[in-house]
Amino acid sequence: MNDRDIQKKYFVYLQKKYKVPENHSAYSDRFLYLILRKAELKIPITNIELQWLEENLLFNTADIIHLQQYQAEDRKKLESEFLEVRSKYCVPKDLEIPLSSPIYAILEKIETGHDPTDSDLEQLNRYHLVDTTKLIRDILEFSRLKAQYKITSNSSQTPEEPLFSILKKLNERQELLDSEATWLLDSNFSDILEIYWQQEEERKAELEFLELKSKYQVESHPDISISSPLYSILKKLDTEEELNTSEGEFLEKQNLKNLVKIKENQELQRWFSTLKKYYKAEQYQTLEISSPLFELLKRIAINDPKNKKLRVFNQINRSEYPIREQDIQWLREEELVETANIAQKIHFTCLKTKYQIVGQLASDPFYEIMLKLEREERLDPKQVIQLIEEGRLSRNGKISLAHYKLEARFYEKEYRRTGNRWNLPSASSNWRKANEPEKALKVTEHVNWTKVREADLKSAIWVTRGAAFRDLARLDESETRLDESENCAMQAMECQPENHQPYTLMGAICYDRGEYESGDRWFSMAAERGADNTDDEIERIVRMTKDKDKRREVAEYLLDKDPDGYGWAKSYLKS
Repeated sequence: MNDRDIQKKYFVYLQKKYKVPENHSAYSDRFLYLILRKAELKIPITNIELQWLEENLLFNTADIIHLQQYQAEDRKKLESEFLEVRSKYCVPKDLEIPLSSPIYAILEKIETGHDPTDSDLEQLNRYHLVDTTKLIRDILEFSRLKAQYKITSNSSQTPEEPLFSILKKLNERQELLDSEATWLLDSNFSDILEIYWQQEEERKAELEFLELKSKYQVESHPDISISSPLYSILKKLDTEEELNTSEGEFLEKQNLKNLVKIKENQELQRWFSTLKKYYKAEQYQTLEISSPLFELLKRIAINDPKNKKLRVFNQINRSEYPIREQDIQWLREEELVETANIAQKIHFTCLKTKYQIVGQLASDPFYEIMLKLEREERLDPKQVIQLIEEGRLSRNGKISLAHYKLEARFYEKEYRRTGNRWNLPSASSNWRKANEPEKALKVTEHVNWTKVREADLKSAIWVTRGAAFRDLARLDESETRLDESENCAMQAMECQPENHQPYTLMGAICYDRGEYESGDRWFSMAAERGADNTDDEIERIVRMTKDKDKRREVAEYLLDKDPDGYGWAKSYLKS
């Protein structure tokens, strides 16, 4: 086959390849053959040639040649792009990498926003692209941080910019430079700056937590987060702020005994401050709970009937925390005059309660009287008698009874000190007035009658013993006791027949037995011997009779005998 035949076949081949339609008017045109030959040889086609193809309606051929020419140029572009991406991802210039290498594909994959796989990173490591791998990891980290902090206004992947280092610092809770904080503000990243400021506050709080743990010696406690209840508790303790119930329970459960002790001390100090204000003692500077003032103010509050604002003390047994006279004196010595006056009023009220005084009672002289009783000092008997006669003091009230006990003890001591037996009936008589007839009998129980020569002393002892037996008989309604009382009265009469006291005693014994006429005869004999007013004794007998029927019986007897003289007995008929 000669060249001409081959040329023809080649022309046909080119026409089919470049999609020249059969029977086209330009099918056998030599110019077309020239264009196709140039295209096949990848010789650039001129605009004149392309224009000719379009004028001859060979659009498909023109498109193929266009694409073919683009392909010829695209390699250079690809090489240029690969050089650019190599530079961007820190691939060394002297490293020879063919265009067919997967490295370029991996870099383009990352460039288009796709995450590399582990195998991709392994490929990079095979080429020892350490800087490239680090850069890619930074890009991935940058992308993650932007998502974490919800940054949508920044589309850059480049991690070198300030934002990346700032976000890394935020993520690691590190402090920013002033220039970085300024950059955030200038770049309108106020939300990120707000996060940083919040971290700053948290860092300060964490440091404060550590310092507080050290200060209060709880460094070994495992809680380190500022969200721990321990942090808020330590802050409150440091500012002496009151803990709530759950915080107190936390300390107990965690067995933080030293903090529990601090909490309790602070609570006591707050109470101390409240008490000082309430009881006008604020000029006393200290708030130390070991202060004697604190203990005293607590006792004042416990005994204060008006302490509605201090109800914590209401359930405490007041008798275990008494106010004492020396407490009030101490307050005056400390120049806490108002507090002392308040304490004295409360003390007076407490003493009235102790001595069962109902209603109003003047402080003078009764406060001093009760103070003497508290000191176990004797009262002035004349004053006591006067107060009783004036109706300002009950004959059987607690003050009178306490007075009689003190008198009884005084005469007992005097007897032991002096041996004077006249102290015995005085002691016995006062024990009777104190409503303690057993002690009245005990005082005279071991009298050596052979050594008692004075008739009047013997009579006095027998009378007081008889009266004590009668007191006991009235308590247990024992006839035997009355018999013993009668025997004592008779012994007294033998010793001193003209003394009215044994006759008065016999009259009372008869009335106790219901032998009213016999009793009247004895009272009459007593009056003949100088008894002042036996009717007073009879009225006392009626008043002290417990049995209602017996009391009514004696009242009816007296009214029947003398309605006018015993008019007072009518009141006992009503009851």
